[in-house]
Amino acid sequence: MRVALDARKLHDGGIGTYIRGLLGTLRSSYRGDEWIALVDPADQTGMRDVYTGTVRPVRAGKYGLMEHVVVPAEARRAGAELLHAPHYTLPLGWSGPSVVTIHDLIHIRFARFHPPGAALYARFMAGLAVRRARVVMADSEATKRDVIELLGAPEARIRVVPLGVDPVFSLKDAAYVENYREQRRLPDGYVLYVGARKGHKNLELLLRAWATMRTSERPPLVLSGIPWAADDPLAVLAQALGVAGVVRFSGKVTDERSLSLLYSGASLLVQPSLAEGFGLPPLEAMACGTPVLSSDAASLPEVLGDAAELLPPRDPAAWAAAVLRLLSDRAKRAEMTERGLKRAALFTWERTAAATYSIYEEALAKRG
Repeated sequence: MRVALDARKLHDGGIGTYIRGLLGTLRSSYRGDEWIALVDPADQTGMRDVYTGTVRPVRAGKYGLMEHVVVPAEARRAGAELLHAPHYTLPLGWSGPSVVTIHDLIHIRFARFHPPGAALYARFMAGLAVRRARVVMADSEATKRDVIELLGAPEARIRVVPLGVDPVFSLKDAAYVENYREQRRLPDGYVLYVGARKGHKNLELLLRAWATMRTSERPPLVLSGIPWAADDPLAVLAQALGVAGVVRFSGKVTDERSLSLLYSGASLLVQPSLAEGFGLPPLEAMACGTPVLSSDAASLPEVLGDAAELLPPRDPAAWAAAVLRLLSDRAKRAEMTERGLKRAALFTWERTAAATYSIYEEALAKRG
C-alpha cells in the first residue's frame, strides 16, 4: 500500500510524538509498503534524524484554508492510495480513502480554557472528519466515548489504538541521572510535572496542594520547560499562595533522551489533569522507574491501571497528603516502580503500528 501521513505537526507536543513514533515504526516494520510523510518545509532538512522514508514538503499552514487544497494535492502527486490525518483536520480536498486519528476533544469538553471560537472550530472540523473518514482512530476508550457523545460518530467506525512508549524511556544509570540533575541545577528529591501548562492540565491544583503543606515539609516541584513569566496566572497564584520559592523549572527539553533523564531524576511524577486523551508522560515516567501520582479523570485510569496512585483532580489536601506519604514511604515507591515498569512495557510503537496497519487495510477495503 501507499499511505500519505500528514506530518506537518511533527514537533507539536503529543501529536508530534505520535507522528514520529508511528512513522518510524511503520517504516521499519513494513518495508514492502510506501510511507509518505507530508512535512512542513522547515522540518524537511532534519527529517533523516527521525524518519528515513519518502518525504514530501507541503507549504500550507496548520488550521488554515490552504491545507485543504495543498495537502491532498501533494498526496495525489505522491501516488498515495490513502491519506491519514493524525489529528482532527481531514483536508476537504481529499476524496479518496482516509483515516483520521482523534486524540482528544478537550477543546470542546473544556472550551473555557481555550480562545473564543476554538470549540466551534474543533467541533466543526472534527465532526466533518469523523463523517468523511472511512475509519476513525481514538487513543483510548475515553476519547472514543467523547467522539460518540460530542460528535455523534457511529461506534462501528471507531477503533481504539493506544499509543506507544519509546524504548529510550528506560531505567538509567544513577551516575548519568545525577550528572544531568547537576547540569540542570535541579534539586535533589524533586516532584516532577511534564507537559503543557494549559488550563485543563490543572496545575493550579498542585500549587494549592503545596500551599496546604507546612513550609518545612514542601518538596521541590519541578515543571518541565522554561520559567513562567512574572505575570503568568500560575506565577501570580504561586506568589499569592507563598509557594513560588519551591517551584523550579527544567529548562527546554528538546529530545527524548533528555526527557528520560528528567523523569529518572524525579522521586515522583504528578499528573493532575482534568482530562487527557491518552496520557504519555506518566507512562514514560513509569518506563524510567518513576512512581506516578495521577488524577482519576478521563483516560488516565484506563491507561495507567493499578500502576499509579489515582486521586480526584479537585482535592488539593488529598494530593498534598498523598505526595508526602509517598515521599516518606520508600517501600511503597519501590512497589509502584515495579508495577509501573510492567505497565509501561505493554505499550509499544510496534503494537500501535500493527493495529494501525490493519486499520489502513480495512479502510482501503471499504467502499467509499
